[in-house]
Amino acid sequence: RLVYVTCSLLPQENTAQVEAFIAAHPEFRLVPTAEAWAASIGTDAPRSADGRSDTLLLTPASHGTDGFFVAVMKRQG
Repeated sequence: RLVYVTCSLLPQENTAQVEAFIAAHPEFRLVPTAEAWAASIGTDAPRSADGRSDTLLLTPASHGTDGFFVAVMKRQG
């Protein structure tokens, strides 16, 4: 597994980087954040501020945290 985490809310530093990585490395796929969260932490994942289910965006306004982005990827095959 490869976990990409930033302390940024900017799409160009978050989803755009993940999309570019997967385009360059098609052997990787996104693991839905809720799936990875439940397997690792054992509780339901918070709802992503951007409404996506494949990555997680935490924001001060939505979650009372600093800004964080998380994407979990797994090599296929």
